[in-house]
Amino acid sequence: MLDKRAYYRLPWSMNDNPIAWIEVTDICNIHCEGCYRQYMTGHKSLEQLKEEVLFFMKWRNPDNFSIAGGEPLIHPQIIDLVAFIAQQGVKPVILSNGVALNPKLLHELKRAGLAGFTMHVDSHQNRPGWRDQNEKGHNQLRQQIADMVAAEGGVFLVFNSTVYPDTYHEIPDIVAWAQANIKKVQGLVFITYRTATTDDNIATDKNDQEVDLKRLSYTRETFDEKFVTGPEVYQIIKDHCPEYEAAGYLGGSIRHDSYKWLMGAMLGSERKMYGSVGKKTMEFAQVGHHAQKGRYLAYLTSSRIGAKIFWLSPWDKEIRKARGLRAKEVLRDPRRLFDPIYLQSIGIIQAPDLLPDGRADMCDSCPDITIYDGKFVNSCRMDEYRLFGGFVSMISKDQKEEKA
Repeated sequence: MLDKRAYYRLPWSMNDNPIAWIEVTDICNIHCEGCYRQYMTGHKSLEQLKEEVLFFMKWRNPDNFSIAGGEPLIHPQIIDLVAFIAQQGVKPVILSNGVALNPKLLHELKRAGLAGFTMHVDSHQNRPGWRDQNEKGHNQLRQQIADMVAAEGGVFLVFNSTVYPDTYHEIPDIVAWAQANIKKVQGLVFITYRTATTDDNIATDKNDQEVDLKRLSYTRETFDEKFVTGPEVYQIIKDHCPEYEAAGYLGGSIRHDSYKWLMGAMLGSERKMYGSVGKKTMEFAQVGHHAQKGRYLAYLTSSRIGAKIFWLSPWDKEIRKARGLRAKEVLRDPRRLFDPIYLQSIGIIQAPDLLPDGRADMCDSCPDITIYDGKFVNSCRMDEYRLFGGFVSMISKDQKEEKA
């Protein structure tokens, strides 16, 4: 069972957070199940996006900009935006489904200063030509993207995927593929699926007026399966890869026992995984980066960490375990001493949970906050502002009848 005392509570806050989430468009070239953005306004102008960048620089203290959408690669001025962000001394990171990516565009983005990609690939995206493939089958698509990015070089790559009840059991297939490509893939993120059901729930706006839940893209009429939780994702990875361990977390905004973000980083070579970094190394990384750069850390620009990571073993029991496994490997085959050591992150995000009283348990110190109408708003719920003027509260129809 997870114990928060074993992990480092990430020190991020509203005004000192390494991630700035900027949405350049709400247009997309595919439709993913569970997407929380729908077409309402189209592409933002470059002038508006520059203003948002400067707003974040003033109020957020970011180490990177997550350039999101919609699909940011179809924005006509995406290269100009990447260049502007890079000029601010912050890492531009594009969150994409990869459909529009090609070697020419990739090269131009790198020249503009792109630091990396977070590519969303999963089997519920309704991609043309991939609809009959499960998560293991989608590893072929992940490989195509990873090979393209690696051929360009100098750009890091993270893959994320939404975890549904029917794909939960396939998580180990994605992890195993990523480990086999540790030189090309710097990390994975698993996001647990959540939805509100319109048959069982009603929603009210900030004026306590009932609103039409069906207008939100992340609602369904019914959902009979049990949602997967962050701790369950942690456990299935741990069961299939004992070397894996989490190191840091963010809790919930309401529930004291929820794990909204679980962050880990595995150590290994192209041949074998040795273990993970622990609580102390996560603390050293965050505090040390803030002391040196004035900002907390979200992304490493290179995963080739080298054997120097084992110098932290006196303070970090997880790294001591990894060092021990590597020592045994080197004793069996001394040539393994010269194998490069890589770090590969694994993040687990549990999306907002609807509580019985109608409130939503959000991510404490929300890393993926964005801008709406001159203020910070949780990106996963911004459509509630766009449609209804603010967050909505949801309760079951049975509770509504009891109150009546």
